[in-house]
Amino acid sequence: MRRLLPFIFVLCLGLPAQATNVALVIANQDYETLSDARGANAVSATRETLEDMGFHVFTGEGLSAEEMRAQLAGMHERIMRDGAERVVVVLSGHFAQSRSGAWLVGREASELGLALTDGQALRLDIVLEIAGLATEGAMVWLADSGVSLDLGSGVEAGLPPRLMVPQGVGVVRGRADHVVGGLRATLRPGTVLASVVDRNRNLTGEGAIPALVPFLPDGFAPATRADLRVFASAQEEDTEEAYQAYLDAFPNGQNAQAARAALERIRTSPERVEQALMLTRDERRAIQNDLSVLGYDTRGIDGIFGPGTRGAITNWQRQNDLEESGFLTQDQIFKLAGQGADRALALEAETRARREAEERSDRDFWSATGAAGDEAGLRSYLERYPDGIFASLAQERLGQMVADAQEAAWRRARDVDTVAGYEAYLDDWPDGTYSAAARSRLARLQPEPEGPGPEATPPGQERAAVARARAEEQQLGLAGPTRLLIEQRLARLGLDPGPVDGVFDDQTRVAIAQAQDRFDLRQTGYVNQDLLTMLISNLFREFFD
Repeated sequence: MRRLLPFIFVLCLGLPAQATNVALVIANQDYETLSDARGANAVSATRETLEDMGFHVFTGEGLSAEEMRAQLAGMHERIMRDGAERVVVVLSGHFAQSRSGAWLVGREASELGLALTDGQALRLDIVLEIAGLATEGAMVWLADSGVSLDLGSGVEAGLPPRLMVPQGVGVVRGRADHVVGGLRATLRPGTVLASVVDRNRNLTGEGAIPALVPFLPDGFAPATRADLRVFASAQEEDTEEAYQAYLDAFPNGQNAQAARAALERIRTSPERVEQALMLTRDERRAIQNDLSVLGYDTRGIDGIFGPGTRGAITNWQRQNDLEESGFLTQDQIFKLAGQGADRALALEAETRARREAEERSDRDFWSATGAAGDEAGLRSYLERYPDGIFASLAQERLGQMVADAQEAAWRRARDVDTVAGYEAYLDDWPDGTYSAAARSRLARLQPEPEGPGPEATPPGQERAAVARARAEEQQLGLAGPTRLLIEQRLARLGLDPGPVDGVFDDQTRVAIAQAQDRFDLRQTGYVNQDLLTMLISNLFREFFD
């Protein structure tokens, strides 16, 4: 929109330019050996502003000293030939100063030195003298880079605190952006230079800074040229804001009708029609859901109409013989919602029919396999339908079969009460419910070793470990009352120690092993200090609870 800034400088009366005005705009940013200055682009843009206000502008960017003098000479020749009521000079880049004067440094400058500065820079006193030839007023705007430079003996970087300013010339200095803003404000017809400088603390003025007389009088409006330029800018922008800005400045301009037609085109565009619907985030999600149900990929249902959603809308419009704009009207939204609802019902019916077919297949397979109750049939059903209708029942029955088989194996081992019987149980059920009791009974049935030498090793547990467990229990010296207490504690824990009589029989050994498993202790079937501590601590906990 920067190209549209001339709007604020132009009145809508369409009056012709009233006098000849001349300007010089030099913006030096890129230096060959010195560090670059900033702000040249913004300063260069003031050329269009000055031309729109009827100034004949001499200008250049990144100029050498010779090129700057050529532009200054052109402005001087124009003034001497045609006269000039007003002169504007805008200079930007690196400045140099000494006791004898100040300069704008040229692009090619390196180490200046006092003796060489005139050859590599443009003297400001000459610029000010030529600007002073204006009959109504002159403004010189200086945008110093502010960069510290070593420019050689006798010359310093920057502008001096004060300049020798001719009568009728006002000099304003500051950073490039502030200089540009101040210049544009001063070019508004009816604006006095003093008010602009006073409002901006970043600008400093000296010389002729009028406080009452505006630089451009009210009614100053070279409108024809500005009309063409501004409308061309509006066409390039092609936005509602640009055309409206043109009409605000030129309501009866030569391009007003074309601007209004462009505004109507933009305001009735599919994008604007959809914007006027003020769709909420939830409504946008509903639209995306309808498109997805109909098979159009929106790349997510998030209420944000990105490229995925716009592409899905375009594809839907194509399939429905609608304008492929990628934007929706209210009627199209209603149509889309209806199609989405119909498709959702159809999908629901399809899902329901598919689920019913799957359930029938599930029940039929159960009748052919698991319903008979044998292990092979149950496992076959679970393999095909691990989450089927009868999966829980099949798992429960299989679990009961396993438990029954283990109980039967244990009863057989107890009935024969032999080493072979218990070893057979442990072969089939190494981690079974009664594995600890089986190992304990095996340890009792195994003969004691005669003399030194390796001991026999029962299945699942070394003979030496059993002997150590038995020895640990003997070392505790458990008295009769203590044994009774242990059996009582085992019973309170829900374990079956057999008769509570202080005698540790095989059933008691099984209960001890189960208690050790519950307390994450090694299962031996013999009491040790760790198990005794756990039983007594639980007794105290129950007492205090």
